[in-house]
Amino acid sequence: MRGRGTERIDVSERRAAFSKPLAFFWLLRLNRTVMVAMITGAAAVAATAGVTTAIRIALAGWCLAVGGFSLDFYADRDLDAKGPRAEMRHNPLTDGSLSPATGLAFSMTFISVSFVVTLLVAPRALLPWGIILVIIVGLALHLFERPLARALSLGLLQGLYALMGGVTGRLSPGLWLLAGMFFLAMFGGRGMIDIRDFPQDKVTRVRTLPKRYGVRRTAHFTAICLLIAYALSLAAYFTGEFGPIYLYLDVAFIAVGSVCAWLFATRPSPRLAYILTLVCMMGMGSLICLAMILGSM
Repeated sequence: MRGRGTERIDVSERRAAFSKPLAFFWLLRLNRTVMVAMITGAAAVAATAGVTTAIRIALAGWCLAVGGFSLDFYADRDLDAKGPRAEMRHNPLTDGSLSPATGLAFSMTFISVSFVVTLLVAPRALLPWGIILVIIVGLALHLFERPLARALSLGLLQGLYALMGGVTGRLSPGLWLLAGMFFLAMFGGRGMIDIRDFPQDKVTRVRTLPKRYGVRRTAHFTAICLLIAYALSLAAYFTGEFGPIYLYLDVAFIAVGSVCAWLFATRPSPRLAYILTLVCMMGMGSLICLAMILGSM
């Protein structure tokens, strides 16, 4: 039996929470990796690389993201056995659904596939690809444990995926601005994620922004980063590289995002952060990627 204050979950009670096919599916982390594929592919389209190249580099970005996020499960398998985090993360390498060796092999396989696809499609993209891999390994080795360092590393990943797609064609000033936009959106968005996960993280050793700076300061930091990101997305239009449809969708992106930033800055809470994470990370991310694609046609 587990007392209310007990931090460690009895892993034996959670054996084989997933069937093996479902466990492998969970390792794909589709709630995060699909967005990476969209960013990489949309940047390639915006760089006039062609639809076929964009799809292929999006596949390479997705495989690299799958390898990175599943490696995160491997690195955190002990931490994910403790307290509320075990109930929220559902790590297949912790609950006995898959062995750690299998999880590591899964991650290495996807990273290898990503390398081969990138090499065949756009060798120039191996530079941002390699930097992304260094950050992924650094995160797995817990080299970015300080709250701001982790936010910075995750922001860099988002921006680098945009550059990975961009170098398949013409890496223009507008794409550099959008890479900066993706960087700031994730850099600040880390604060939103940390507040969302605050109830489970506060009983673990995880070092997060709200634990270090408080919930309200973290929310203000997130809102400022998001507003700057929205400004960069608008600046990208004025480079003249995107058509009017980009502006229409970007105005909607900025309007919704600004409301979300204001709400979060004025009334931050884990519940609101959970809702806004879905809106900002998935809904609005999809909107700006669509703007990049349609605005380039």
